[in-house]
Amino acid sequence: MIEYFNIPSGALINTPISKKLFAEKAPLSSGEKRLLREEIEKLTMKGLLQTRTIGLAAYMDDEQAYDQIIIAEVSIKNPAKAMPVATMVQKAFPAPMFLVIHCDESFSVNWCVKRINQADKTRRVMEEQQITRFFEPEGDDSIICAWLPSLDITRIRCNSLKELFDQLSAKLLLLKVADEAGCFTGLNVSEPDLVYYRSVLGELKANRAEQQDIKKQLREETQFNRIVKLNSKLRELQDQEQKRKEQLI
Repeated sequence: MIEYFNIPSGALINTPISKKLFAEKAPLSSGEKRLLREEIEKLTMKGLLQTRTIGLAAYMDDEQAYDQIIIAEVSIKNPAKAMPVATMVQKAFPAPMFLVIHCDESFSVNWCVKRINQADKTRRVMEEQQITRFFEPEGDDSIICAWLPSLDITRIRCNSLKELFDQLSAKLLLLKVADEAGCFTGLNVSEPDLVYYRSVLGELKANRAEQQDIKKQLREETQFNRIVKLNSKLRELQDQEQKRKEQLI
């Protein structure tokens, strides 16, 4: 999977991080120590994108620090533990990171924006994390086959490490858009497009949460009139969901 990022040769590394070293360097809770011990098989640094390795300028201000971007890979045993593992790994590294999660023959990619902790400049505050679904790069999924080439770092036009992080994050987000739309068409998207996509994805998430709540109520409801009303609301939400998905095409 890492090869699809096409990391420039000067930025390629292959540095394993032992569980022992990770536990020594990262402040872990008891639950995270168990996660490290039971779920992680291997953690490896794969790429270190810096000005000297890829020629892009660093970006620094009071809230953000993009002097390097890490690309790492973690192999795990249980795909259901992907997000807890990703959170633990992301917390351990202050630099922006794209974390490739490997389980059997499938992969997922995790990323998040990190802000400088104003009370302690050496620490970072993690904003909402994003993660792709698991997929098989060598499979016959037409969306994945069309989407993977867009991750090629050497084809991304940008002037700074922050722009690179933002653009690569956008390309990862487009997998979610493609899954909803049923096809991948977004090789180049503008910032307004991304704002729009995020808005529609947010609406879809809220819509589905409301649908699940209604389905739960239906399982417990016994009054006929109430059941009719809930079913009518559910159909309305399902129609809205389909319209939102069509807006992504």
